[in-house]
Amino acid sequence: MEVEFLGHGGFIITSGQMRVACDPWVSPRGAFHASWFQFPCNHHLWDRDYRNLTALVITHEHQDHLDAAFLSQKIVARIPIIIPQYPSRSLWSKIRAACANPITEVKPGIDHQLGEGLRVLFTTEDTPITPCAAATFQTRETVLINLSNARLSVKQRDTLKYRLRGRIDALLVQCARVDWNPICYRHPEEKMLALSVQKRVEQLEYAFQTLDRMPPRIGLPSAGPPAFLEDSLFRFNDDLGGKGIVPDQKRAHDWLRVRGYTRRLEIPLPGDRLNLINGEFAPDATIRKEFSFDQKDKYLTAYAGQMRPALAACRESLPRPTEDVFEPFRAYVQGLGESDASRLEELKLELRFVVEGSHGGDFLARCDAGALTFERTGGQTAACTITLDSVWLNQILHHNLRWTDFFLSLRFSVEQDPSAEDDHVLSWLQLVESQALADGMMETTKEKPAHA
Repeated sequence: MEVEFLGHGGFIITSGQMRVACDPWVSPRGAFHASWFQFPCNHHLWDRDYRNLTALVITHEHQDHLDAAFLSQKIVARIPIIIPQYPSRSLWSKIRAACANPITEVKPGIDHQLGEGLRVLFTTEDTPITPCAAATFQTRETVLINLSNARLSVKQRDTLKYRLRGRIDALLVQCARVDWNPICYRHPEEKMLALSVQKRVEQLEYAFQTLDRMPPRIGLPSAGPPAFLEDSLFRFNDDLGGKGIVPDQKRAHDWLRVRGYTRRLEIPLPGDRLNLINGEFAPDATIRKEFSFDQKDKYLTAYAGQMRPALAACRESLPRPTEDVFEPFRAYVQGLGESDASRLEELKLELRFVVEGSHGGDFLARCDAGALTFERTGGQTAACTITLDSVWLNQILHHNLRWTDFFLSLRFSVEQDPSAEDDHVLSWLQLVESQALADGMMETTKEKPAHA
């Protein structure tokens, strides 16, 4: 088995005549409406010919793992797309919206034969919002585990290790996880740094414990961080002197060493190759002429300048609201209340929306004792305030953008009353995403999935 790394969390496995891509993200348009970009840049891989792929594996629905442009433009119609079987059909729906390829949903814990002795096994992490799965690729001679974004429990990791009889040749583990809290929250600086360090260390410690508990021949930091190239987001690239929430691959590597991990680690860049039979890691010379972690700040500044015209074009292509957004927003909120009355009984919510830009306004959504209301605020305070631009709300109200994807774009800010006991943003997300998942279920009943 040979692995070619595509950047971020993507790679191609070659085994005999099989060529299987997993989570390829190479689109020059980035992800989440051009708020995330690949780091380092891998856009040169977009121009390659991918028609010789024999299968495609996608672990979950986040756009840095599910590249809709890649699905619609770069693969031939006959190749199957293999995905974990989740309770929600959201992942299936997003793939079907991008292409007509046959989709095979595989139950977690069941080996799926890809061909010529190559098989894949999914281990799912179920979360209330967006589930994720680890993908284990096996041949008779080799084993590669791609943890992707999944946070597997100790029991799941031990069970997987036992099933593989301790044989793990390569383990791709995420060391940086983007989280809008605290990134988008207006916390005092001291609290912001404390939360950033806490979440940074939690993710790095998870990576260390996983590598230590499931020791592979080769460990590989993977799937992050992205690059934030828009002017308003560029500051999120700052590692804050080792206190930022999303350390780059080199800082993660160094942290693992200081923490005490002594086994082999490699940092894969786009174009690098790994032979799992003999363990040979072949770095790509071309990208290393253009990129170095030691020159990260200079590289990101040049990268942002290169992408500035594309970023401007993306923003200009978005339709602006043509009327006051209050009535459409109120109808949207009322629809949430009508669709999930049982959830409202358990929900406590007080969320103010400050919508900036054309036809914006100041609105308050409140839920208490099962009653969901929405009104203009007149500037009154609330337990939690979200500030966003009307162009993004317009996309959401027209069902062109899900709240989870918008939140991951980081194009908003949150101010929460320090005395508030409830996480009002999470409560809102649980409400709106339960509706989105229900809509997805309704859509997919119209067409039976191929090979489901």
